[in-house]
Amino acid sequence: MKSIRAYLLSRLLGGSIVILVAAGFAVYFAVARSHARRFDENLADRVLGFASILFQTKDGLEFEFSGELMPEYERANAPAYFELRVVGGAVVESSESLAGRELSVVGTPGPEPIYWTAPLPDGRTGRFVAQIVEVHHVFPEEGPDRPTAATVLVTIARGREDLVVAEQETMAWCALVCVALCSLIAFVTWTAVHGGLEPANRLAAALDALDVERLPDRLEVGEVPKELAPVAEKSAALIRRVDAALKRERRTTADIAHELRTPISELVTVTEVALRNGSDPEGSRRALSTARNVAWRMGHTVSTLLRLARLQTQSERFERVEVELADLVAEALRSGNGVAHAPRVDDRVAAGDRMQGDRDVLRIVISNLISNALHYTPSDGFVRCRVERDEHGTAFVVENGPVDLAPEDLASLAEPFWRKDGARADRARSGLGLALSHALAEHAEMRLAFTLEGSTFRAMLADREPTRAT
Repeated sequence: MKSIRAYLLSRLLGGSIVILVAAGFAVYFAVARSHARRFDENLADRVLGFASILFQTKDGLEFEFSGELMPEYERANAPAYFELRVVGGAVVESSESLAGRELSVVGTPGPEPIYWTAPLPDGRTGRFVAQIVEVHHVFPEEGPDRPTAATVLVTIARGREDLVVAEQETMAWCALVCVALCSLIAFVTWTAVHGGLEPANRLAAALDALDVERLPDRLEVGEVPKELAPVAEKSAALIRRVDAALKRERRTTADIAHELRTPISELVTVTEVALRNGSDPEGSRRALSTARNVAWRMGHTVSTLLRLARLQTQSERFERVEVELADLVAEALRSGNGVAHAPRVDDRVAAGDRMQGDRDVLRIVISNLISNALHYTPSDGFVRCRVERDEHGTAFVVENGPVDLAPEDLASLAEPFWRKDGARADRARSGLGLALSHALAEHAEMRLAFTLEGSTFRAMLADREPTRAT
């Protein structure tokens, strides 16, 4: 559908025209049938009229016809015709227009009139009626001399010109009314469609006027009909999401600049010192070692950002399999042994504990969760790892405490580069681990949730069956 306006106009106008044309034909045929019925009734009345001027005496039949009262039977131009014939006998009377010719009867006449259409003697198309009537005026009326009433076949024919003219006038009026109504309906339909789509035009204008750099808190489109309200609401929600995404992107860009500025400054400082102390091999070696560590952190940050970008574009593909958790947890704990303030670790993940998920995703997420717990837990704190099962599936849980977090901080944990203010000076952490873990879990059809119970932080990674198309 290229245009709602064109669709509505074409359907409404097309449907109206079809209905009007059908109604016009119906009216035309009804009126034409009425004209034809009245035409035939007029012929039948003429038969009865002729019967009323038939008289019978003992000497024969008399027909008191007056050419002055019925001139159409005598005129030379487009005349009418009649013929009166005794049933089984001779012609009693015929119109002057017949000029001695006879009218042919189609069918078997009887007491009821019969009608047919056929050419007239002069070649025109005519309408015929034939009926057998009994002579009612019989003289004398009483007595032995009263003759037996005769039966006469009355046949009348006249041209259909008047009927054709009436039908043509009916057709012309029907066409004229249809054209007038179509024009009126077109005007009303156009006005209604234009007015009905005006809220959509306002919405389009409001969307077109949006400035990406200054998105409004709400979309001002005025009053909209209930059919368009969901579109306006979804558009407003989309604007809010875009605004949030843009703000997050600006904040992420600023965070990236902040994260990379420090190591770049370190590299510049280290290389300048190494260049000034070129005669000190040991100093140069330390400078190169420091530069390598700084470059490694920068590379790790950039790699993590690239993976997050690939996740957001859904270019990563994941495979769900049964994964042993004990080895992954042990590997993550070994990697975290270098933490200087190593807290107490309680590993309750047993051999044979498994969960559904992508193996690489589970390795990265479990490693990040345990590394994060070990790094941000003081030496007198604790870190617990365990597996929970219920009717919803299997979950890997990491708890650590005490932590310096507030309930309102939980919503920010999955944001890139977010860290508590006190942790900003810690160059060993980039603030990307939990963000990457959350994105990986979401795209691998798993669920990573964070909760806070007092000073104990709890991260739960749960397997989740993939959504199946119905």
